[in-house]
Amino acid sequence: MTVIERTAYPQFKQQPSEKELAELYTPTQEELEFINAKSRGSNGRLSLLVMLKTFQRLGYFPHLEFVPLLIINHLRSGLKLSSKVSAISSLRSRRRYMSVIRTYLNVKPYDNAAQQLVAQAIAVAAQVKDHPADLINVAIEELVKERYELPAFSTINRLAANIRSIANTRLFQRVGAGLSQTEQGYLDGLLLRESQQSVATLKLLKSPPKSATLSHMQELLAKFDQLMSFGDAERLLSGIAKSKVKSFAAQAKSLDISEFQDIKQSKRRTLLLCLLYQAQIKTRDHLVEMFLKRLQTIHTKAKAKLVKLREKHLTQTEALLGVLAQILVVSNDSLNDTALGQQVQSVLTCHGGSELLLLQCEEIAAYNSDNYFPLLWQFYSRYRKLLFGLVRSLDIRSTTQDQSLIAALTFVLEQEHRRGKWLSAGVDLSFISDKWRRLVVFTTGKTEVLVRQQLEICIFTYLAMELKTGDACVEGSETYADFRQELLSWGRV
Repeated sequence: MTVIERTAYPQFKQQPSEKELAELYTPTQEELEFINAKSRGSNGRLSLLVMLKTFQRLGYFPHLEFVPLLIINHLRSGLKLSSKVSAISSLRSRRRYMSVIRTYLNVKPYDNAAQQLVAQAIAVAAQVKDHPADLINVAIEELVKERYELPAFSTINRLAANIRSIANTRLFQRVGAGLSQTEQGYLDGLLLRESQQSVATLKLLKSPPKSATLSHMQELLAKFDQLMSFGDAERLLSGIAKSKVKSFAAQAKSLDISEFQDIKQSKRRTLLLCLLYQAQIKTRDHLVEMFLKRLQTIHTKAKAKLVKLREKHLTQTEALLGVLAQILVVSNDSLNDTALGQQVQSVLTCHGGSELLLLQCEEIAAYNSDNYFPLLWQFYSRYRKLLFGLVRSLDIRSTTQDQSLIAALTFVLEQEHRRGKWLSAGVDLSFISDKWRRLVVFTTGKTEVLVRQQLEICIFTYLAMELKTGDACVEGSETYADFRQELLSWGRV
């Protein structure tokens, strides 16, 4: 049974505030005239007014015994009646008051026509919604819109439960009939208490994601392979609203193996299929998130390494500045160019020679810029194989007309097993920055070649950026799906 508090079915507040009493339960002059015209005696006037105001608030006639005393006292004081006047009237009078109130408010009683109307609304909603409270709310909304009196909550609750059960049973049977023998065996195997490590189980489907460490990424990839060994579950759920699939998956996630055994076969397999499908989607999301986190960590470590190298070369920088200072002093003291050249050469020789000093200058120049890209490989290489496997497992597409990144990604994936330093420059890299281009593209004479290691990191870095911005998407994902599929068509705007 659905808890009434989870629905929009109107109820009294047992302790209404003074403001609520004044705004909701104070009769207007027109209502007072109606009361005086349709009732007799103090008891009748109070009873009719209580029924009128509570109906306006709830949309149905509550038993007067359940009306909060604060409301009755407020209405009694509005009529200036004694506290001895009771709001409870005879059954005959109550029925007559119901009739005149419906006429006054232009509301129809709940009858067979109203039940058919509600049943149709619930049946339509049950194709999209699954939570009983949502279906009850649909029924309430439809009755209010058509100006029908609300029935007892139990009436709507039973009707919604019956229609939901019929709709879901038909759905379970349709899904079950579409499963092959192999697919049926796979789903039934999810409930095995003991199985091989390579076989998917209910526990595997429910397992939460972990951090983006090397071992956890390997575990997640292995999990994804096990889940996808079933095939794409989405095709078996075509025609079923995503909200229903999510609801069924949530039900399956809350059940243990013994509870599954008590469920009918078609329903059990459908719930497991929805859980498997959601696990495939979520695992794709987690794979993308691990890819993004690992790329971010690689860049962060390279930046930190650059800072450390700057600190390490600080002494060397001071030494080179000392050499420059000595050369400047010699330059000021020398009377001719020949003597200056000899003295400068002597200073350079004392400090290791020009070749050594030039090498030190090049090192310092490299580490005193903001370009940490040359340092990425040492942090990337450990995860290289895993990142390739992760990207290969995902169906990545561009959401823009520019396909250059996807073409470059395909090129890099094709070169995974190459070990040489250079690659032929046969791919469009117009989208990369000048900083990356200086690192990736190498020119020898009139020929351009690509530095393989740096190209891999560059393309993966741009891929991460476009996944974050939505310029790239992953088929079968939820968080990183193609945002264009969620846009309304011009015909629906």
